[in-house]
Amino acid sequence: MKPKPPPEAHRAALLRALAAGLERTRPESAAWLRSHAEQFTLVSWTTLFYDFHRDIAADLPGLERLLDEPEPSRDERREIDSLSRRAMRLWHVFGDSFPLLTPVLASPELRSTLEDVRRYLENADGVGARIRAMLERALVDAWNAGERVLLIGHSLGSVIAYDCLWELSRERHNDGRIDLFVTLGSPLATRFIRRALKGTDRAGAARYPDNIERWENFSARGEMVALHARLAPFFGQMVEVGAVASIVDHPALYNRFPGAKGIDVHKCYAYLANLEVAGRIGEWLERGTAQA
Repeated sequence: MKPKPPPEAHRAALLRALAAGLERTRPESAAWLRSHAEQFTLVSWTTLFYDFHRDIAADLPGLERLLDEPEPSRDERREIDSLSRRAMRLWHVFGDSFPLLTPVLASPELRSTLEDVRRYLENADGVGARIRAMLERALVDAWNAGERVLLIGHSLGSVIAYDCLWELSRERHNDGRIDLFVTLGSPLATRFIRRALKGTDRAGAARYPDNIERWENFSARGEMVALHARLAPFFGQMVEVGAVASIVDHPALYNRFPGAKGIDVHKCYAYLANLEVAGRIGEWLERGTAQA
C-alpha cells in the first residue's frame, strides 16, 4: 500500500535489489537478468488508489545502504527481535482475531491502511477490478508469447495476484499457468482478507485457483503485515485437491531495509535482496535457461 514511485524508477530500483541478491547466491542468474532486464515486468497499480506517485528519492539512501550491507548487523537483529516489536506484532494478531475491536486497537496509520485494503476487497468504485485487469493483461501477454512465468506478489500485491489467478482460472477459463508463485510479506492468511478472497464462497477445488504449479511463501521476522508467517496451514487444501503441487513456507527471514524510522523488515527491496528469496528465484531462472 501507500503511493509508490513512478513505475520506471520503481522497477529499476526493484531490479537492482533482486540483481544484488542474485549476485550473492546465483551469479549466473544475475548476469542473465542484467542482460535480459526486459523480462522483469512491474505491474504498478497503486496510482489507481492515490492518483499520484511519490518521489523515489526517499527510498534511495536506504536502498544504497541495503546493497552495501545486505545482512543485518547484530544490533539490527536485536532490534528486529526486540520485545517491543514482538508485543506490537501480538497486538496486531489480536486485532485481526477480533476485528470489531480494530477501530479501538489500531493506530491512525493502520486504520487508514485497513480502509484502503477494504476499498480493494469490496471493489469500491470498481477499483479492485481495474487493478486485477492490469495484472491480467500482463499475464495474458506473457502466456500468449509462450513465456514461463514466475509471479511475485508483495504485501497486498499477493492478495491481488491470488484473486487475479482465481478469476483467470475459474471465471475466464484461461489455460495459462504460473510456473512459480512467490509471495513476500503476504497478509493472505489474515482473517478479514481470507474471508473476502475470490472463491471463498465456493467449495472444494473450485474455492481455489488451479493455475499455479508451485507456491513459495517468504515472511520476515518482525512482520506487522504478514501476521501469519506460514500460509500452508491455511491453503493446504489446495494441495489436497490438486490445485497446486506444493506450498512451501520460508518463515523467519532476517530482512534489512534501513528506513527513516529504523529497520523496515517489510520493504520489498529487502525481500528481493534476501539470500533465500533471491536464491529461489535464481534457481528458477537457471532451470529455465538450461531448458532453452
